[in-house]
Amino acid sequence: MNDNKFKVGDEVVYKKSYKAEVFGVADKEDVYNEYYAISYTTADGFWFNTTVDEGALSELKKKDELEVGDKFKCKTATGKTNRINEVLAVAEDEKYNQIIYLAKRITGEWTGYVDVYNAELIDEIIYE
Repeated sequence: MNDNKFKVGDEVVYKKSYKAEVFGVADKEDVYNEYYAISYTTADGFWFNTTVDEGALSELKKKDELEVGDKFKCKTATGKTNRINEVLAVAEDEKYNQIIYLAKRITGEWTGYVDVYNAELIDEIIYE
């Protein structure tokens, strides 16, 4: 099939929660309508291979496309990345033409700390 949205090697989001990698694409639809073989790891470290239909997958989010509840890491000046933040609100800064996030730190130093971040400060989007 040439009209598949994803191809082998693509990184995708499975069930809007897990970062996964496509390792197989069926050349035709099977009886369960499953086109893709994917591999993913849960937050607690369990690794899975499964087959899914296209509707269960989406493209990875871009740093300026986060929504309330999404999680991300920012590097500090010393290069630490153990601080995970959760988006509380999204706004557009019209003066600088950028998306900004109000986010709360949920792991790392100063848990509960709330600050404003723009996409340039985000090092990694967390999928769980």
